[in-house]
Amino acid sequence: MKLRVLLLLCFLVSVVQPFYLPGVSPRTFKDGEQVNIKVQTLFSSESQLQFDYYQLPFCKPKKIVDLPENLGEAVAGEKAHNSMFKAKMKVNEYCRTACRKEYTPAQMEEFQDFSILDYRVNMRLDNLPVAEIAKFYYEDRPEETLETYNLGYPVGSKLHEEVHTDEAVTEHYVLNNHLRFKILYHSISKEKGFNKAALDSKGVSVDDNLIVGFHVHPYSISHTYQGDWKESCAPNCPLTTCLGEGMFAEHAPQKIEPSKGGSVIWTYDIVWEESEVMWASRWDVYLRMTDDRIHWWARFSIINSFVILLFLAGIVGMIFSRVLRNDLSRYNDELEGTDSTALREESGWKLLHGDIFRAPPNSTLLSVYVATGVQLLIMAFITLVLAALGFLSPAHSAASSSSSSYRQIHNAL
Repeated sequence: MKLRVLLLLCFLVSVVQPFYLPGVSPRTFKDGEQVNIKVQTLFSSESQLQFDYYQLPFCKPKKIVDLPENLGEAVAGEKAHNSMFKAKMKVNEYCRTACRKEYTPAQMEEFQDFSILDYRVNMRLDNLPVAEIAKFYYEDRPEETLETYNLGYPVGSKLHEEVHTDEAVTEHYVLNNHLRFKILYHSISKEKGFNKAALDSKGVSVDDNLIVGFHVHPYSISHTYQGDWKESCAPNCPLTTCLGEGMFAEHAPQKIEPSKGGSVIWTYDIVWEESEVMWASRWDVYLRMTDDRIHWWARFSIINSFVILLFLAGIVGMIFSRVLRNDLSRYNDELEGTDSTALREESGWKLLHGDIFRAPPNSTLLSVYVATGVQLLIMAFITLVLAALGFLSPAHSAASSSSSSYRQIHNAL
């Protein structure tokens, strides 16, 4: 019998596969290899409501596919889909056409509503969320700049131009229909402590690359073209507003006009830039940014609710303690006036002693509820532990623990 068990264990060992948490183990890319830009959600600091990316009529592929999620995305409830944005490792692309779409007035009004509420688009590349870089200049030191990072990019923005009428001020909004993606990469040969023999055993070359940054700069461009539009020209449609190498001719912004709708040409750039940032440190810029999805008023509301809960729990505890104290006092008084061998009729909380081991009604259903509650409690505890260790998105967890755990895992690999 023992021999059979030993043989069975040997067979099981032969089919064991290595396990890793997605987003924690480094993923290498060869030159020219296809990389997937995933689209996820629309979120806003002005609203708690979160929408799917394709809730708005953006350019859609022929078939929308739900891509595999890592642990952090699954816990956060973020669905990832394929997109029309195509990129290849270290291959720069300029003014690529995603699609041209005709919009009805209702669809344009929907774009405007999302722009007014400051909704931003969330994307991911190699588990890195896209970030928009904002630069600020010091008044006394114009040569120095301060860079800040914001998750995602805005769907649209308010046009500085305002039309004044006799009755009110009309505000115009523009649509960000051109995206310039800047992807930072780092050669694996420049990683500290890399082992060539270990890499060769895994089929990884020293010439492979790691993605360490994913940035975006949105533009609003009312694209123009000559002749008739042909849908088959994408992604290399000849646009007169594009001059090549990321340069644009003089153009007007793509205004959102809910009154009459219109057509919009969606384009994008892919720019690769080598960086000295190590793979283990690629989350540092996200750890220093503020998370707009967690509002200050929501934090105060949570603290206020927690204080009220403690206050009510204290009141209930005081009431129970007084009732029990009175019952105990009355029971002791009755005990002193009677014979110790024959107590009088039991009263108060002592009446419950016969119900302790009595089976409750619907005991099977109660056991299911208790087991479900215990499972949810354990899962919540495990989720908190994983978040503290940095296995979830470091942008939403403790900065110090996330950064250190990522470095430790990277060094171990």
